[in-house]
Amino acid sequence: MKKEINNITELIPQSVPLRNIDDSPGPCCMSFGFDLNPLIQSIERVGLINPPLLKRDNQGSITIITGYRRIKALKSLHTDSAGCRILSGDNILQVECLLLNLHDNLAIRKLNDVEKGMVLVRLIPWVKTLEIVDHYMPLLGLPSNKATLASYLKIEEEMEVQAKESIAHGQLSFRNAIMLLDIDSISRSSIIDLISNMKLTVNQQRQLIDYTIDLSHVEGRSIPDFLDDQSIKRINSDTRMNNPQKGRALIRYLRMKRYPSVSKAEREFKKMVSRLNLGEMVRIDHSPSFESPYYRLEVLFKDGPSLRGKLENFMREDIDSLRDPWKKKR
Repeated sequence: MKKEINNITELIPQSVPLRNIDDSPGPCCMSFGFDLNPLIQSIERVGLINPPLLKRDNQGSITIITGYRRIKALKSLHTDSAGCRILSGDNILQVECLLLNLHDNLAIRKLNDVEKGMVLVRLIPWVKTLEIVDHYMPLLGLPSNKATLASYLKIEEEMEVQAKESIAHGQLSFRNAIMLLDIDSISRSSIIDLISNMKLTVNQQRQLIDYTIDLSHVEGRSIPDFLDDQSIKRINSDTRMNNPQKGRALIRYLRMKRYPSVSKAEREFKKMVSRLNLGEMVRIDHSPSFESPYYRLEVLFKDGPSLRGKLENFMREDIDSLRDPWKKKR
């Protein structure tokens, strides 16, 4: 491998007709979800700075080793030919070409999670699992464990293009994408569409997936049918709310459906607290889902007299009316 790398620097670029180069993703490709425009603009302004590296076998077939995006950009500019370095012969192993491309990419950019999965899948036939875990995963910025490796392989092998694009563009977190692996592709697509349309945060994505899968089972409905709910559609299309507001409204609605008794208790508790004239600097909160039997009083104050005044005002309120919201008023 070391010998091949040294020889590459000595190769003189040759003019190659672009029509002879297959620009479909080949065995060395590790590019996905990229924006070609910056590269096109660069080539238009200063030309091709770094020649692509190609492999030509004894039958004359040409495979891209490095420069996949450069070839795509040149073809988009309707360029007839380009200067490329060429390795010839059938004695060059695919894994050598793959590693050349990997190090070429790592030197100039950070791979997205889909591209990391592409690298790992391509390494599997050639490299022992232990070496992948111990050497190549840290090289990709990933933790060295087999569970993480399995997740990346599964995403690459089982996820549809739409899902991969959402991951690559940062619309769907990788961790949340893993949660979608156990449902069918149509259901995945309907959830990802909603996540993308509302631009949900990572935490909201997780809650949406959790609630949707649970509620579809509880109600005996398919996930696409459940997400066709009129209330969800109204939230999504409400022009009076921005995306963060829509996200919060959606999760609030799903949580209410999943835990109706808790949601009802939260609304009742909020009403009880709102009847008290506490002021802006005093808050009363309950534990998440009322898991604790205790409530919390929070008072912000500047000094002792300020604290005394707030406590005296608090004691003048009808605090005896505060109770567990599911208990009837005496």
